Amino acid sequence: METELNINVLVVDDNNINRLLINKVLGKWGAQADFAENGRQAVEKVTANKNYDVVLMDVYMPEMGGIEATKIIRAQQDSYFQQLPIIALTASMLSTEKEEMSNAGMNDYILKPFEPKSLFEKLSAYQKV
Repeated sequence: METELNINVLVVDDNNINRLLINKVLGKWGAQADFAENGRQAVEKVTANKNYDVVLMDVYMPEMGGIEATKIIRAQQDSYFQQLPIIALTASMLSTEKEEMSNAGMNDYILKPFEPKSLFEKLSAYQKV
């Protein structure tokens, strides 16, 4: 398995331990990481910066969840917001949830607790060449 990722990731999760864990794993791969604690912060960061290659978005968060944040991001006019890969972070995956994530505009999902190999494979598809 490759161990280098040339990618800028926005990690959106309300759980500090999850953010620390993902930061450690991404750092090991050389990926750049930025963080938001809820969907509202994620929307603000994505619309202000437009420099992320992918967003890891927790589905259930206080203030604003990942589904709602994804819909707001996708509603922006610029093509960047239409094409930005958004990967759901979720602890469960029912078929109804999968459909809801897809309808919101999420590209994929990773189950928590995540397997580093699975995370690497999903992120490597979106890295800068």
